[in-house]
Amino acid sequence: MSGRLRPLEPSEAEEVAHRRAVSFGATGDRDALLETVTAQLEAGEYLGWEVDGRVYAQCRVSVVDHWFGGRRVPCQHVASVAVAPEHRGRGVARALMAAVVERGAAEGAGLSLLFPATTRAYRSSGYEHAGVFTRYRVEARAVPALGPNLRPVRGEVDWAAIRACAERAARRLNGPEVRSEARWATLREARFAYVLDGIDPGTVDAYVLFDHVKRPGDWRYDLKIRDWAATTPTGMEAVVGLIGSHGSLGHSATFRGTLPEPWSLLLAEQDVALEESFWWMGRGLDLQAAIAARGFPSGLAASVTFAVDDPLLPAARGPWRLDVADGEGRLRPFPGADVRLDVRAVGPLFTGFRDPETLRLAGLVRGPDDALRLLGEIFAGPTPVLLDFF
Repeated sequence: MSGRLRPLEPSEAEEVAHRRAVSFGATGDRDALLETVTAQLEAGEYLGWEVDGRVYAQCRVSVVDHWFGGRRVPCQHVASVAVAPEHRGRGVARALMAAVVERGAAEGAGLSLLFPATTRAYRSSGYEHAGVFTRYRVEARAVPALGPNLRPVRGEVDWAAIRACAERAARRLNGPEVRSEARWATLREARFAYVLDGIDPGTVDAYVLFDHVKRPGDWRYDLKIRDWAATTPTGMEAVVGLIGSHGSLGHSATFRGTLPEPWSLLLAEQDVALEESFWWMGRGLDLQAAIAARGFPSGLAASVTFAVDDPLLPAARGPWRLDVADGEGRLRPFPGADVRLDVRAVGPLFTGFRDPETLRLAGLVRGPDDALRLLGEIFAGPTPVLLDFF
């Protein structure tokens, strides 16, 4: 649908809150929603799709760094995509997303990431499942009391050490965001915060931030772990052991983590249950920026040529030559390409969520076996994961 993308203003808070409520459910506190939306508008996060002077659709957009291959890649966050019911079925959402994708590429973001309410709609804009968002549950009595005891957090020095520990842990993964001050402020609201001191002064090898949650009709409580990290074997044992120490009054603990999670390696049986698993989606934007920012296997030297069938971003089509050496990558224009990528293949390939052979089976990749093997080696890594919802 013909229109234009524009920033929404704080003066439009009532309309923005209404579209959000009618799209995602008007079950919460109206005043709280309006307060949240107003703050987001004042921060410049909301964009609207305007047709003939009237806003038909909206979304929240920001650029946030994420860890891939041990390095920070600027990524576009897309959230709260809402179209009023009276405007649905006219292609409004697709027009909005096309404009948002173009904006992200122009701003130099390497990927666009989102949590989809519906997969089909975003696939039409070039997005594909690109990683996992998980929650696990384990009964406290099934967890052994391992390792040294953690101690309560004492002050700002500990919080600085916690943030450094979180970054060390995140750099080893693919996908986690580089947390903002606002995100850390939310995590610091946890009722209980514990750390394990590291060898070096002012460092910690592990931490756990958690709350107690009342169980209806039960004298016990659950542990809701807001965040945790461990960077040494002793730290991992201490985190698990803290949960085990709650076995008398604590019923179970929930936590987010990787797939597979490492806790089960320290438990006698398969007692960690995958309670929630949700696939987030990704799409390529400025591919040269994405490759230049990402880290790659340090011992690998390889070159592959490819082109992308991207109907929304002509600049992303190539053809390209990808050169990887010494843990870094470079993407430059090239006269031809051995591999053809459907636009939907770019997100899961870049994050390492899908290997080229699997993408070929789905009809999203075409090319010779040796080139696809090299692509798989270039983007190999741990299962991409997000640890924070946006």
